[in-house]
Amino acid sequence: MSLKYFFSGFFVKAITGFDDTMVHVPIVANITKTKKGRIAFCLGIFLAVCLAITISFFFASAIKLIPYHKYLAAGLIFLIAMSIYFEWFIEEPKKRIKSRFKKIKTISAMRFFKLLGIGLITAIVTVIDDSIAYSAVFLSGATNPIYPIAGILTMTLIELVVIVKFSKQVSKIKYKKEITTIGLIILSGLLLLGIL
Repeated sequence: MSLKYFFSGFFVKAITGFDDTMVHVPIVANITKTKKGRIAFCLGIFLAVCLAITISFFFASAIKLIPYHKYLAAGLIFLIAMSIYFEWFIEEPKKRIKSRFKKIKTISAMRFFKLLGIGLITAIVTVIDDSIAYSAVFLSGATNPIYPIAGILTMTLIELVVIVKFSKQVSKIKYKKEITTIGLIILSGLLLLGIL
């Protein structure tokens, strides 16, 4: 049973992190040309995801007090899917982040912590919407939250490896908005059906 909750966290992060990875790839490509710099940037992303997990855990705890909380969570995730597809709220902060760092050509490997901070700020903007989706896994009935958290963090590490190692290939993927939207709608449906 614990494996189910691990994979629920893994699945949620895979869906919500897909479009974020597409945003982070060109930013990290513009601000650093060294592997050490990319790792620093990715550490900032990892810290932001940890913060998002903490927020979503407490958000889920509050939602559990509301009757029919699964319907509310499913509805919120569906709204996130629509906002991504129609670019209501979430795309603008991501565009601002892209434009803010567009002109930065190189940052020395010695400025490790500055890159970490840029990665943290960038990721905080791009994972705001993810916090609500993460909360879904904490509403799934898992008695021990460590399993969905482990799933989220495992997928996060995979995404960061992709950013560091395969940024050129990832940037060529098309229909990222549509893939993320469909994934979130599926997640909303799984929550409504009680599968998650």
